[in-house]
Amino acid sequence: MRKFTIQLRSAIAVFCSSFVLLACTTSDDYLDQGRALLREGKSREALTALNQAVEADADNADAFNTRGVAYFELKEYSNALLDYDQALKLKPDFYRPYYNRALLKTAQGDVPAALKDYSEAIRLAPDTARTATSETYLNRGQLFALQGQTQPALTDFDQSIKLNPKNALALYNRGNLRFNEKDLPGAIADFQACVATDPTFGKAFYGLGLAQVLANQRDAACLSLRQAQKLNYADAASAIAAYCN
Repeated sequence: MRKFTIQLRSAIAVFCSSFVLLACTTSDDYLDQGRALLREGKSREALTALNQAVEADADNADAFNTRGVAYFELKEYSNALLDYDQALKLKPDFYRPYYNRALLKTAQGDVPAALKDYSEAIRLAPDTARTATSETYLNRGQLFALQGQTQPALTDFDQSIKLNPKNALALYNRGNLRFNEKDLPGAIADFQACVATDPTFGKAFYGLGLAQVLANQRDAACLSLRQAQKLNYADAASAIAAYCN
């Protein structure tokens, strides 16, 4: 739907340029302001700009989706849902509202609806949106893991890492599942890749240390556990007392 409004917004811009005294701000200008404020964590201020974006162009699906994000950050979930639904009504093949609505459904505890929306976001995301799709696979995989669906979760973490090899949380989660499945070489490899990507990830150092303990790599395990303790991971101290004295 948005492609039908570009010409109109262009016409408005030309019209305003003819009258220097008129203040001219398009829907996309307000949208950019709202996004900038959201990045600064100013959700309430962003909402004001995004309201103006919607008022300036009621067909701007991006504006409705982004206003939904602002409402979500403010925990005004019913308003967020209305905006995500409206964005999809205007632009049914828009993957971002599906992703955002899945986050909302997860927050509300509606896992089946969240899984459905994540799947739609994956189906519709363009090939250029590799980082966003990696996050979508990660989030869907986490929901599968929480439901005890190990193989679908592993498949999603595989896809997440394939799209973004430096997705530390996907690496950690796959390592954790591999650890639980007693695949110690796989778990160690994932935890090592995770901490190489994010050296501040104390929980990953802890997981690495435990996997190394079980793999009889005691010296390496104690180094990992001590690094986890240095990064203030709470359980590291007891593991060091058990395995490293």
